[in-house]
Amino acid sequence: MRSRGGLVSFRKQTKKVDAFPSSRTTPVQGWAPKLGDRVETPNGVGTVLKISGELYLIDLDNQIANVWERLRSIKRLS
Repeated sequence: MRSRGGLVSFRKQTKKVDAFPSSRTTPVQGWAPKLGDRVETPNGVGTVLKISGELYLIDLDNQIANVWERLRSIKRLS
């Protein structure tokens, strides 16, 4: 059977449903370092010097370098 130049499917039409419906109405606020906090980065341990949006300037211990890191690569020191 053809319809407008294409084949007609005999499959039953199904309603699309979200696999995992959202159960939260408000976003979850996670941990964010503040100025002076001690943190661990992939390059080593250091102190937060400056915050610019989602980037953090970290003064690394025992190194000359200061690095800009995103929040996802910073870990809290216990």
